[in-house]
Amino acid sequence: MSLDPTKEFYREVLDNGYVKMLDVMGDDSSPDTDARISTGAAARSEDQRTTLIRFLLRHKHTTPFEGSVMKFEVRAPIMVIREWFRHRTFSYNEESGRYKQLDPLYYTPEKSRVSYQAKSNHQGSGELHPEAASFVVQWAEEQREFEESYNTLIQEHNVARELARLNMPVSHYSTFVVTGNLLNWFRFLQLRMEETAQYEIRVYATAIFDLARQYFPRSFEAFEDYWLEAVSLSRREVELLANMISQPITVECFAGAVPAPSPQFTKRESEEFRRKLLRMGLLKEA
Repeated sequence: MSLDPTKEFYREVLDNGYVKMLDVMGDDSSPDTDARISTGAAARSEDQRTTLIRFLLRHKHTTPFEGSVMKFEVRAPIMVIREWFRHRTFSYNEESGRYKQLDPLYYTPEKSRVSYQAKSNHQGSGELHPEAASFVVQWAEEQREFEESYNTLIQEHNVARELARLNMPVSHYSTFVVTGNLLNWFRFLQLRMEETAQYEIRVYATAIFDLARQYFPRSFEAFEDYWLEAVSLSRREVELLANMISQPITVECFAGAVPAPSPQFTKRESEEFRRKLLRMGLLKEA
């Protein structure tokens, strides 16, 4: 399937990075079609397609989403790429410093990004650092010094490219192509769009999300509702919640709060919600 020229396909990210959609296979009809091969019954309406897509993601029946594929070209700092490549279910191809002299592109954060180490999070940032501006200047100068040295080794001393890059910092940009099915993109986005994810990879994930959902709007709506914005409670948290609510929810209150059935909240989903409340001890049976 070729890209739709009326849709956005490119997004600039950070100071020198970007995300570019290269190819897409499938659309919102694909998960529905793949799932219905089990029964041999085709969907009779768009509402039925939407209902099934939402049911599949709600219940984590995920294989029908593996039949749709998206391919992107990404330019990102090496420190972002190291995090990204931990998603091993994608297919990757990255530019190589052995075959070409790499572009003189580096990530220098805005001073508003430079923070103290977080006190309660070993891998996160805390309050804004008062010396942020001077650190940004220092990093930029060190990057210029490395680039001069790297260029001199290659251009003046004919040092092999594979060795000239030895001291390359993780702020340097590299470019790669990444291909994955829709399910694996959902898993990537669920983790990397989380507010606790590092800012630099989070903005790339947001760019992917914005470009991709143009081609799978119903699937991405379901992904947002049941995965991205959903909350999972542990057994202990359920007990605490039940203890905090002094009076159980009445059947009348539940009936008045639940919306009329629609593809976005079906009668079946309403019943599933009722059973969840009963299981948590939050709903008073008639």
